[in-house]
Amino acid sequence: MRFSFRAIVLFLAATVCLSTALSAAGQSGTSPTPEKKVSTSTAKKAPAKKPTVDEQLQQLSNKLTEQQAQIQQQQNQIQQLQQTNTDLQKQVQQQTTDFQSSVKQASQEAAAAQEGVKSLHTTVTDLQSTTQATANALLENKKGVQALENPLAIHYKGVTITPGGWLESTFFARGRNENADITTNFGAAPFNGVANSNLTEFRASARGSRAILVAEGMAGSTKLTGYMELDFLGQPNTANQIETNSFSPRQRQLWMQAEIKSGWTFTAGQFWSLMTTDRKGIATRAEFIPTTIDGSYVVGYTYARQNTVRFNKNFSNKAWAAFEIANSETTYAASYTPPNTFGFENSNNALSPNGSTVTYGTPVNVTINGVSTTVIAPTGAAGFSTNLAPDFIGKVAFEPGFGHYEIKGLLRTFRDRYDGSTNYSVGGGIGWAAILPVKAKKVDFVFEGLAGKGIGRYGAANQPDVTITPKGQIEPLPAIHALAGFELHPKPKLDVYIYGGDEYVESQRYSTVNAEGKTIAAGYGSYLVNNTYCGYEVVPSGKPGCGAQNKNLGDGTTGFWYRIYKGPFGTLQYGAQFEYVWRNAYSGVGGAPSGSEIVGLTSIRYYLP
Repeated sequence: MRFSFRAIVLFLAATVCLSTALSAAGQSGTSPTPEKKVSTSTAKKAPAKKPTVDEQLQQLSNKLTEQQAQIQQQQNQIQQLQQTNTDLQKQVQQQTTDFQSSVKQASQEAAAAQEGVKSLHTTVTDLQSTTQATANALLENKKGVQALENPLAIHYKGVTITPGGWLESTFFARGRNENADITTNFGAAPFNGVANSNLTEFRASARGSRAILVAEGMAGSTKLTGYMELDFLGQPNTANQIETNSFSPRQRQLWMQAEIKSGWTFTAGQFWSLMTTDRKGIATRAEFIPTTIDGSYVVGYTYARQNTVRFNKNFSNKAWAAFEIANSETTYAASYTPPNTFGFENSNNALSPNGSTVTYGTPVNVTINGVSTTVIAPTGAAGFSTNLAPDFIGKVAFEPGFGHYEIKGLLRTFRDRYDGSTNYSVGGGIGWAAILPVKAKKVDFVFEGLAGKGIGRYGAANQPDVTITPKGQIEPLPAIHALAGFELHPKPKLDVYIYGGDEYVESQRYSTVNAEGKTIAAGYGSYLVNNTYCGYEVVPSGKPGCGAQNKNLGDGTTGFWYRIYKGPFGTLQYGAQFEYVWRNAYSGVGGAPSGSEIVGLTSIRYYLP
């Protein structure tokens, strides 16, 4: 546009000049210009030749032609520039199109490359899955070959039978003699001053070894299980069913179970009672059992293993409820038993506060608090009471997300026969438990307890359930049991335990007048009981023995287990334990005797794979 404007200006200027010249030429034809005087100085020169009009026109025409040529040249340049601009625009457009095409192609190539990478990743993943599946198949084949060569279970008619258990060698020493195996008699820890308190005890035993057999099968969607567990701690001369079966061979557990898919489970046989705390839910083989070497566990531990029928329901692995009907036994202790009383097994100094031996069902002359009297020993074999009804136990358990919690209920009935009449009484208690993971897989805190009346047989110390009044009325003894402890797992091969417990029995004091008119002690924990010679090594001739009755028993236990080897050949582990037990009796004539026991144990066990 700049060249066009310039050309137009030149054209207009040329037009103006041509017009002026033509006008001047017309004027000179009609009115000539007057002559001027020429000076003498110029007269000598030849006069200048003036161009003619035609010559001027010709000059102007030439200039115009020249200017037109310049204009034409500039127009050509403009056209060239326009053409160049058009070409440039086309080039830019083409380059833009090419760039967009390149971008599109690059995007397509990137997408294709990404799809290729994705496909490659999928291929690699599939290859890894195939490789893993192949490896798993090879491993399963290897396991199958090993199972054929070294079977861990026996398959018989659709039932899988798995053996288990362990072999044990234990060495232990007690600070005070009890003449007992690895099951410490907490309630009979020697009083201070007696002969056994001045004698130590060393023993080695393999009787803690255990044999286990599990049979499992499926009946449709119902899982069926049979379980048998035996040890070698039975004592035929003192066998009983007070807390756990102690006949030989000692059947710790013998039970059958049907587990229905709906969450219901039915179990029948001898197994750990619902009063025993569970570690997970409510289930057999999930019980909290102190990991002690001592076969009596810990004072304050609540448990029983009796023949039982149980129904329990699992509510989505968050809550559980169970009810059971269990065998009942009654442990009994009294300073005085009225004549013609029947219905109890003879235990816990029931008829022999002076240490004498009685025969069941026969008149017996015994000395009670220095006074000789005749009583009728309760009838029945050793370790058996004349039960009225089974024990009824219920429990609910919760696992809200942190820890395991339980509430338990116990209902018991008692009965005796005195002077032609039958007497009844009711007892029971409320229990609780919690297992808290203080630090996951490292530290667990355990706390449990039971409080009620007539609950003695459910404690590890095996305290009396009932006593009897001078008129033969059976009376349940109030009591409370408690246990707390920590279980630590500082390393994968090491387990450490610390437990402390106590069992307290409340007194039921009575007195009566014997045939000689003297007032004597009756019931449990009477102040009239003669404790004068409870600390004597040798009781003087003619003097009564020790009639003291336990008030409370306590226990502090710590120990560890270290797994030396754990692999396809089983587990070999070593353990050690230290235990201190204290015993306090009710005060009577001569004071309140006390005693204690110190036990150190060490054991090595080999568990079957």
